[in-house]
Formats: sequence, C-alpha cells, structure tokens
Amino acid sequence: MAATASATRCVIFSVSGRTLALPADSVRRFLPLPRLDRPPAAPAVVAGLFRYQGRAVPVLRLDLLFGFAAAPPELYAPLFLTDWTGRPLALLADRVFNILPIPDAERTAADPGLTFNGCAVATIPHGAGTATLIDPTRLLTEAEGRLLAAFQAMADERLARLGASGSGVGEEAR
Repeated sequence: MAATASATRCVIFSVSGRTLALPADSVRRFLPLPRLDRPPAAPAVVAGLFRYQGRAVPVLRLDLLFGFAAAPPELYAPLFLTDWTGRPLALLADRVFNILPIPDAERTAADPGLTFNGCAVATIPHGAGTATLIDPTRLLTEAEGRLLAAFQAMADERLARLGASGSGVGEEAR
C-alpha cells in the first residue's frame, strides 16, 4: 500500500501585485469589504474597524505592513477573517485566486532576507510562478500585537458605551 503524501490547503491571494498564501485553516471566513470606521488614533496599517458579531474587528493593510507599494482598497477587495491571540482580526487583500492543496514536498524555504518577524515561512508553486506562504501568527511582533489589542479593546469599549446596535457584518439589523 502506497503512503499518501501530506498536503496543506492554502488560500492564494495577491497584495500590491505580489502573490501570497495563508494556510486555509487559519481563515475563519471570507468577507466582502464593509464600510470601515477609521478612528483618528488608528495606526497607519489599520485600514479601519468594522463590527462583526458584536466585536470591533481591526482590518490590517498587508501592503503597508509588508512595506509594499500602497494600494488603496478597491470596492470588492476581500477580507480574511482570522484570529490573533483569541481576538478577531481581518486581513485586506487585493484579490483571491484560489484555495488549493499544496503537497508539503513542494514547499521550499522562504528567503530569510525577505521576511519580517519570520512570517514568510515557505515558497509554494502557483501557476507559472510561486507564492510566499505567510504564518499569520507571526504577522505582528509581540509589541505590535499588544498595541493592536489595546486599540481593539478601546474600540469595543466605545461601542459598548454607545450602546451600538445596527447592521455590522455578521449581524442582523435590530
């Protein structure tokens, strides 16, 4: 009996013309870009916030986070809802290409000079080229994560003080 090769399902997408990938099991949900609130104190890499299931969810601009050419989000830009240390977090992409199983044998090591905080963990084949596989748990440094969590907590508190109800993404209008 032949052994079956191990594979990881990956979401292949683009940001500022670069092809990237995330492990599919790290993406809770794909969402259309909602109307974002942009508080004045938001860091530049935070495109804004939206409500999802009663929580304020920050949207990270991967183009700015990775130092790529800044590209304002288009009307139908997709969001990947993921978790960062138990809190919801959305990642903004330009376009989703596919969700594919990538045999682990086809992964090659990422160039350490092209990664920050070790978030680029591998290079995988995609079409005639390659995609850089990103580890979402390494997107932010510990200090950045603490700042983002504090910012999100302030936004959650503000929503609670305002008695926010309405039609955020993932919620029904009341």
